[in-house]
Amino acid sequence: MKIALMFSGQGAQFPGMMKDLYEAEPAARAVFEAADAALGRSVSALCFEGSQEELNLTHNTQPCVLAADLAAAAALSAHGVEAQGAAGFSLGEYAALAHAGSIAMSDVFPLIQFRADSMQEAVAPGVGAMAAMLGGTPEQVEAVCAQVTEGYVTAANYNCPTQTVISGEAAAVEQAIALAREKRIRGKMLAVSAPFHCALMESAARKLESRFAEVTFSEPNMPVYMNVDGRVNADAAAIPGLLVQQAMSPVRWTKTLENMKADGFDTFIECGPGRTLSGLAGKTLEGVTILRVGDAATLKETLEALGR
Repeated sequence: MKIALMFSGQGAQFPGMMKDLYEAEPAARAVFEAADAALGRSVSALCFEGSQEELNLTHNTQPCVLAADLAAAAALSAHGVEAQGAAGFSLGEYAALAHAGSIAMSDVFPLIQFRADSMQEAVAPGVGAMAAMLGGTPEQVEAVCAQVTEGYVTAANYNCPTQTVISGEAAAVEQAIALAREKRIRGKMLAVSAPFHCALMESAARKLESRFAEVTFSEPNMPVYMNVDGRVNADAAAIPGLLVQQAMSPVRWTKTLENMKADGFDTFIECGPGRTLSGLAGKTLEGVTILRVGDAATLKETLEALGR
């Protein structure tokens, strides 16, 4: 058995997430306490008591999901489950790097808060949008984006062979959805507050580049597969540059999963709220075991499946 952890990204948040894990698992509770201390505000209260509207604000979403991701992984580790590799979707990549010891816990929460605010400031509310394109191949979705005349739109997340997310100016995204409908591809607008992973995020990427100069990155203690190319990069000096690219480049999740399976990973555990990554893994990979830890019940199920 070769275990890989998958860390959830923005969009997986929901009110009350991880509350029972916090109450049942000291290791999970310690992560939330570290987040609260690092940011000087109660991330835990937002997760457990915040409304969906509050959690959907990027300023809140990113630190909350980061805490939830790391709490799930910490609970697994506390029960003796040690992964041999990791990957995280968008902001989940920061969780993967923190869990692998590349970014200190005291640094990762302020860093993700800075990232969240920089990304929100990059594009005024309502100007940008994102949509999931369902049922078409990545090549078909790219071709649709190329036909748009209403502004800038591009493929932003390659989620699985039949799901690609597009990002760009709102009018262009809406036109892409209309064009895709003619090809029997269904477009679904996403509840996000900015157009992530495209060129509109360049100003945020440059702010991150400056901020990274204040953070010490270490070599990860396990392989971490990076979003920009789906490959492992163990060079601590190269990681900040990859994270800068990540802010304005597509998340190549399909390639990430395929590369992990090719490297012998046969058990994938989603850490964090929801089950999005579990679903994408199921649509991308065959012959693997897919588990998740999103609360106390799924932790118990996963531990039982692993024979713990």
